[in-house]
Amino acid sequence: MRPSRNLLLIVFAWLMWSALALTLAVVEKVMEWPHYSDWLLQGWSIFGVALLFIALADFVLMLLPTAVHAERSVSQSIPVDAKVKVKLKVVNREKYPIRVFVNDAYPEHCDTEGVPENQVIAGGEHLEFSYRLRALRRGDAHFGRVRLLLYSRLRLWQRLQRSGEEEVVKVYPNFATIHHFILLSADQQTVQMGIRQMQRRGEGMDFHQLREYRIGDSLRQIDWRATSRLHKLISKEYQEEKDQNVVFLLDCGRRMRTRDGQLSHFDHSLNAMLLLAYIALKQGDAVGMMSFGGQERWLPPKKGTQHINTMLNQAYDLHPHLNASDFIAVATELNRKIRKRSLVVLVSNFRDEDITELQPAIRMLNKHHLVLLANLREQVLDDVMEQPVESLDDAIRYAETVDYLKQRSQLREHFYREGVISVDSVPRQLASHIVNSYFEIKRSGKL
Repeated sequence: MRPSRNLLLIVFAWLMWSALALTLAVVEKVMEWPHYSDWLLQGWSIFGVALLFIALADFVLMLLPTAVHAERSVSQSIPVDAKVKVKLKVVNREKYPIRVFVNDAYPEHCDTEGVPENQVIAGGEHLEFSYRLRALRRGDAHFGRVRLLLYSRLRLWQRLQRSGEEEVVKVYPNFATIHHFILLSADQQTVQMGIRQMQRRGEGMDFHQLREYRIGDSLRQIDWRATSRLHKLISKEYQEEKDQNVVFLLDCGRRMRTRDGQLSHFDHSLNAMLLLAYIALKQGDAVGMMSFGGQERWLPPKKGTQHINTMLNQAYDLHPHLNASDFIAVATELNRKIRKRSLVVLVSNFRDEDITELQPAIRMLNKHHLVLLANLREQVLDDVMEQPVESLDDAIRYAETVDYLKQRSQLREHFYREGVISVDSVPRQLASHIVNSYFEIKRSGKL
């Protein structure tokens, strides 16, 4: 409970009245004027007593419980960094109008538009409005009870009242990229997502169906029996092999805390993982994941596009930690859990000094699986290479960047000789690069 602005203004006016009356009384005594100030002091005292009783009466009435409550309506799962609508409803079951100041107890790490709201609700009526909320961090977001600042009947006092229920909302990675991919046709998907169409090599494909010969089909695709029977060229159509495992190793170590723009390297990796997981599930493969370096979680490979929801629930609240990633331990654990040959997708930010630990881990994985190693490259490196060299500092920075990129290139070549498929990418291009590598692996029959 606290005094309202109205009461403070009235008290201030009453004090100014007393100051004026006292000043006039002093002037009258010095100048020997008639005592008109007595009338001002008498009126001041009467007004003060009346104000005291009215304020006390209004205070007592304000202490009585009021039939005003609030309700919140919000989706139980929202994407990060996207504006969502939150609805508030305030019901006044009293017979008289009430002025109320409404503010929601929205979670931390959120931006809002449209709150607070200050309105008068008539007796027996309700107020409905909505505001926009944008969550800036994945994980569990906690909504507290709605805060209502109620005014007394004479609007001399204010009382803070909490109403409604506390809620926990899941903030998922922004799957707008996946949703956009789903809505596109097959041709549009490959063009707009930066995915390259590649010709099939070898026989690592499953037979799908027979169809009429098309220009560009190889002679090995022609089914001569069907051709002689139907008196026209008939080709065999193939599809990528199904029932294969794709397992993601999600690095939650300190290197993944690096930020490019608003998102960390970990967030970019998570978004790319979800897109490739959805595509692999659509291809008929089984997809699983294992996180390490901070929070350790294991999701065994499963098939079906509905499995993407399970992956979202498993990974939505993962965040990079300050721990150093133990690659040997995660390689040992994965080999223990999965014996079937799988495509293991490991995304991290490797440096030259990591090779002593990374190399034995990759060799352990390569004994049983095919490894796709995606190394994230800071965007600032590409920016430095594109900037003109106009000073000695620019030249030194350029030379150091060239040397660092050369070390990364040597690291990639080293793993290539080990039989590892390696990708070096800036975060914003990571999704298209690993999807292209996935399709290349499928069409080559390497897995």
